[in-house]
Amino acid sequence: MSFVNVPQGSDFPIENLPFGVFSTIGNERHRIGVAIGEEILDLSAVKSLFTGPVLANQQDVFDELTLNRFMSLGKAAWHETRVTLQKILSKDEGVLRDNADLRSR
Repeated sequence: MSFVNVPQGSDFPIENLPFGVFSTIGNERHRIGVAIGEEILDLSAVKSLFTGPVLANQQDVFDELTLNRFMSLGKAAWHETRVTLQKILSKDEGVLRDNADLRSR
């Protein structure tokens, strides 16, 4: 279960975190993100939290404008990313939940 409010029946619960590229009205730069509930987590804002064996030296992949470089890292990187995301979005993990500054980014 996530600390992020995920409406009942949402296509994007913590178990299904689809990657995509997004922009916003206030920031038209394309960024890599992941949907959870009705929110998008900007992976460039939390890239320092990816400290596993594959991504520790590849964190800048989340600064790209497309998913191409991230996808080229392969299955081990995708899995590590998903496991890290599920951990930091968990209701039991405070690294993102309790950091208002990081969440605002």
